[in-house]
Amino acid sequence: MSAALLRRGLELLAASEASRAARGQAKASGAPMKRTRRARAKASQALKLRNSAKGKVPKSALAEYQKRQSRDHLKANLKFMTSVRSTVPESVTQQILQQNQGRKACDRIVAKMTKKKKAEGTVFTEEDFQKFQREYFGS
Repeated sequence: MSAALLRRGLELLAASEASRAARGQAKASGAPMKRTRRARAKASQALKLRNSAKGKVPKSALAEYQKRQSRDHLKANLKFMTSVRSTVPESVTQQILQQNQGRKACDRIVAKMTKKKKAEGTVFTEEDFQKFQREYFGS
């Protein structure tokens, strides 16, 4: 037990012993004990304070539950994102997006070729192929 609880217990015990002694004396003298209005108000206030924690107001269970629940910030975030207008140039945006892509080849954007290759024609003619065929196969 803590010292404060022990002290409080002794005070209550002393108070109950004092009230027993006072009752015994009052009965012996025959005069009834009357309390003044202030004494009664003070006694009732002491009972009220004793029943509650020191100055703490009980919290509602609903408020505690709502405080512990995770909040959804989607609406506020969307509102902020749509209200803010970006002044960043498009080239900077593209550069940032390109840097944030993966390092794998499949994630890379293929740069468009500036030079298109011409459709190459064959150097050999059909007669050259026939000549080669006769020489190689002997037919």
